[in-house]
Amino acid sequence: MSGKAQKFDWDDLRIFHALVSAGSMNAAARRLGIGQPTVSRRLEQLESRIGARLDTRGADGVELTDVGERIWAQVQIMQATAGDIDRIANQADRADAGAVRICAPEGVAGYWIARHLPSFMEANPRITVELTTRIEGDARPDQADISLQVTETKRMNLVATELATLHYTPFASRRYLDTYGPPNGLADVLNHRIADLVSYSQQRDHWPKEASAIKEMMQPTLTSDSSLALAEATKAGAVIAMMPTYAARLEPALVHIDMELNVPITLWMVYHPDQRRVTRVRKMLDWLREIFDSARYPWFRKDFVAPGDFAEIETLHVRGERPKPKLL
Repeated sequence: MSGKAQKFDWDDLRIFHALVSAGSMNAAARRLGIGQPTVSRRLEQLESRIGARLDTRGADGVELTDVGERIWAQVQIMQATAGDIDRIANQADRADAGAVRICAPEGVAGYWIARHLPSFMEANPRITVELTTRIEGDARPDQADISLQVTETKRMNLVATELATLHYTPFASRRYLDTYGPPNGLADVLNHRIADLVSYSQQRDHWPKEASAIKEMMQPTLTSDSSLALAEATKAGAVIAMMPTYAARLEPALVHIDMELNVPITLWMVYHPDQRRVTRVRKMLDWLREIFDSARYPWFRKDFVAPGDFAEIETLHVRGERPKPKLL
């Protein structure tokens, strides 16, 4: 190398950014869409060029070294600048053509947005939609033009508006109830076959105390990170599961188990304010507001509307012993 300093591969810094943001090697690999060995190799390559260790990785996640902290601060600036450049480039093209990137929870993406896409595509034939469910934590402008998420963003430079309220309530199939019988009350749910979605742990602050008490004590029969798998297992008669009330409109064969348990979760729409200047993104923002309009779709209102009030679905009213939350 004739004594010359090795040049940086800026893509290695992007991988370092993903590692720190995601919190683990595997999560960074999923976010980037590459293999975990590739992430590890590229980070070792970066550390070799710098001549210092950037982080330590243990059971508690990633912990930055002093050098890592200093480089992380600069990488965040670079990432924000790259996002600004990307938005400026997008704004140069104000035509209603091109791609719009949306990140959304899997259930919302598959069971609601995808079902309504024909109307948007018919009205906007030159716009292509990139719909991904690979989103973890807070919105990242480099990951999507629009992010739908169940946590309000911590980024001050982004716009966050309440798009809808998802009301989670227990559902089962008639096959399950005929096989195992209904629970005698909320406390008796512990004796049943229950499904648990991994993302529910991120929503714990929204759960009523008694429901949280059950969640802490229960041993799920099925645990999954897929809303599709949870819904299909419920329909097939394997489990009881908490699902948004609009499932009653999509799957009328389900049975709503009314135990006076409702968990409201706010769905936020997050985007950079500059995106309103891009015609295709603005059209998508307006369309998303339409398909989540609570005046048209009552199940998205802040107040709980029972599934039986808007869908022809069987409702089983269950009253009985309720769990006693632990005293703090």
